[in-house]
Amino acid sequence: MAEFGGWILPLWYPSGQVVEHHAVRKACGLFDICHMGEFEIRGSDAIPFLSRMLSNNVDAMVDRQAMYHFMLNEGGGVIDDCILYRFDGSRWMLVVNAGNIQMDFEWLVSHVPSGIHLKDISLKDISSQTVKLDLQGPTAPALMSRWIPKDELLNLKFFRFLPETTIDGMQVLVSRTGYTGDIGFELYTDTRHALDFWNLLLSEGKRHGILPCGLGARDTLRLEAGLPLHGHELKPDRIALGHPWEFAVFWEHDFVGKQALIEYQRKGISYHVQPFAMNGKRKAMPGWNVISGNDAAGKVLSGVISPSLDNTPIGFMGVHARFDESTKITFVSENGMVRLEGKVGSSPFVSLTSRRKMGDFLS
Repeated sequence: MAEFGGWILPLWYPSGQVVEHHAVRKACGLFDICHMGEFEIRGSDAIPFLSRMLSNNVDAMVDRQAMYHFMLNEGGGVIDDCILYRFDGSRWMLVVNAGNIQMDFEWLVSHVPSGIHLKDISLKDISSQTVKLDLQGPTAPALMSRWIPKDELLNLKFFRFLPETTIDGMQVLVSRTGYTGDIGFELYTDTRHALDFWNLLLSEGKRHGILPCGLGARDTLRLEAGLPLHGHELKPDRIALGHPWEFAVFWEHDFVGKQALIEYQRKGISYHVQPFAMNGKRKAMPGWNVISGNDAAGKVLSGVISPSLDNTPIGFMGVHARFDESTKITFVSENGMVRLEGKVGSSPFVSLTSRRKMGDFLS
């Protein structure tokens, strides 16, 4: 167990981190993600408000669609990365990171128009009444077909969701999203169902190879998939450009932080987040120095040993000059005692199933 975002969470269960990791890649794993935050946004003016507060294309979203966004500060830094769900034009849900719940909610509330500019918008923090469980891996669709008709599952595309599915008497939002790179679901229900829902999924999932999974496997899975972790790859004091996730910035609308991004682009991007892989079997730790030639170039942001890549260490680094594939890189521990060689990697590091057709996983 470990502290994370104000919660005490499991790093791994009895099977161990590596076994959990392989369960997700080969069968399915279940993650307790109840620490994440959820906000409900309602009102006829929700669309222009959310478009102003988020970086991606809110206007393009359709009912039952989810979309990845940045919430930026005025300086163009990432307050949080989040997923927005559209039920209809006047009802939305925003899912945010655990350690940022209060800050994010206060930021949004502070930007709701007031006085003579008052709009029809209401914000509600529903985190304390919302359970979130992530079911990830190639046998997850077969397990969910226990409760969802096959035709509904087959029509559930990547980053789409079913707002109300009844699972053993519990109302569940079933979203085809996740943080592992493999096909799967993020499942939301009321907190009063938390234990029953968890136990039901583990029980019914036995025939599908399910295992409960902790934060350790979550980190190795997300890094193999080339996905960022707020506080590591994305931060409020780091501009939201120069990394693999710029697709979350839609330039054809006005949003908080846009002018700072434009100015940063005009001056030239001077900080880059890039994937790396080690030449040996020892990993570079977050905070280690990145050296190119004899020059300090940046810092390691995240680093893990990849179970799917024969225990090759991989990660992300933040550097001040973009490296090409031929650049020789040295990683040096903070005390200078350890020096390891590495190279620029390719993100995602492994082939993924999240975007494959649902029919590939249903017999």
